[in-house]
Amino acid sequence: MKIVVLFMGLVLLFAEAKAQETYSLNSSKITYSGYHVAHNWTGVSEEAAKGLLTASNGALQRIAITVPLSSFDSNSSNRDSNALRVLNAILHPEVRFYSEQIEQIDDETVELFGFFELNGIQENYRLNLRLIRESDQIQLIGDFKVNLSDFDLKLPRFLFKPVEDEIDLSVDLKFKQNL
Repeated sequence: MKIVVLFMGLVLLFAEAKAQETYSLNSSKITYSGYHVAHNWTGVSEEAAKGLLTASNGALQRIAITVPLSSFDSNSSNRDSNALRVLNAILHPEVRFYSEQIEQIDDETVELFGFFELNGIQENYRLNLRLIRESDQIQLIGDFKVNLSDFDLKLPRFLFKPVEDEIDLSVDLKFKQNL
């Protein structure tokens, strides 16, 4: 009888361990695009993000991503240093996203309801991202908009006009399963 109970306990432990999967961010490309009446620009952060994704029985449960603001490159060191000043990167050097509410919309789409943290301020956002599953990898790809004013940032001015409040973000995040 003790052997049967021990065996059942091991089966349950194995089933629970199998049900909970963790994935670490393996590859990332995050792009932002800013706009002004005089010119537009794009900044890219590649391979600098860190992140973790958890799933239970194949359903995504949680995601946490952090990206150093200094990792974004717009091909203009002057613009990048001004951006770091505007974003208060000395006090808050990273932008973060966290979600514990992930809904599978269909086989190729998930909706994440979570928050961005920038300039020490958390703001709720709802993101729809494309989901690609491979054997031990999950990839999330998508585009969405973020308003800088949500994070109590003073928009810089150029030629007496401020930059647009809304920026476009594009993400390509590849997570590899931790075995």
